[in-house]
Parts: sequence; C-alpha cells; structure tokens
Amino acid sequence: MTVLVAYATHSGATRTLAETITETLTAAGVPAELVDVDQSPDPTGYDAVVLGSGVRIDAAEKPATAWAKSHREVLSSKPMAFFTCSGSAADPAKGGKQKAADSFVEMLGFSPVAVKNFPGWVIMDKIPMHERLLLKSMRTPTGDFRDLDAVRAWAEEIAPLLQKG
Repeated sequence: MTVLVAYATHSGATRTLAETITETLTAAGVPAELVDVDQSPDPTGYDAVVLGSGVRIDAAEKPATAWAKSHREVLSSKPMAFFTCSGSAADPAKGGKQKAADSFVEMLGFSPVAVKNFPGWVIMDKIPMHERLLLKSMRTPTGDFRDLDAVRAWAEEIAPLLQKG
C-alpha cells in the first residue's frame, strides 16, 4: 500500500505540512510519497491520496483544483483526504471552518474520508508585492501559525482511513 501526498503551495507552508504528513504516515507503517501537483502525479498507481492546498482569496490553489478535476474519477474510487493551509485558519473566529475547503469538496462531487484546515504562515517576504499590499490594508496578522504537532496527530488519525479500500 502506498499513499500519494500531493500538494499545491504558494509560499511554501503547505509543502511543510505535506512533508510532515508524509513522514508521519510512513512512520506509522503507511508508505507515502510526496509530490507537488505541478509535477502532474498520476494517482492511479496509489492506494490512497492525501491532497493539500494553500488558500488564496478564499479558494484552493488553482493547480490543486485543476489536478483534482482532471483526476476526479480516480480520486473518487479510493480513499482520499484533503487539507488546506492558510494564515486565516489561525483565526479563532473561523472555528476551524474554511470556505476554500467547503468549496473544494463541493467541486469534487464526493466526500473525502477526512478534511482538515490547518493554519499556515503569513510571512510578507514570501508573498508577492500586490498581495502584501492587500494583506496590510486588511491588517492581517503576520507570523508562522503552523502547528506541526496537530498535523502529525491528523496524519495518525487518517492513517487507518486511508487503508480502507
């Protein structure tokens, strides 16, 4: 059994979460392979899939959405989990909800075995200038909000779900 951990990232935070998930699954006896969706991984040869996406303007990264749409039939035929990574997920007012994740799952047309929204980072020098200006005007808090222990715990939680098929 091998799990594909595919991700789309804008500033690199989503990759760090995907790396943590890959390491945790492998340590739990569930071999996993990490691949950026920009490399067009074929999910057919995997037993399960974990897909992660950064969030930009309340939407999943376009490469993640395009990849999932092009592989929707294969993804719906095996266990699949989905996670988002966003600086806004650290906002307690959101209560763990993320419009981007909800819209993405709706677009899929099937329910993943698990969906999770993780805080990422808002580090201005990793963000394009036009987005920095928008974030500053919105008084967006900056910093590294990642909780890798929570990411590890989720990976351990989904490991048995990914093995069902």
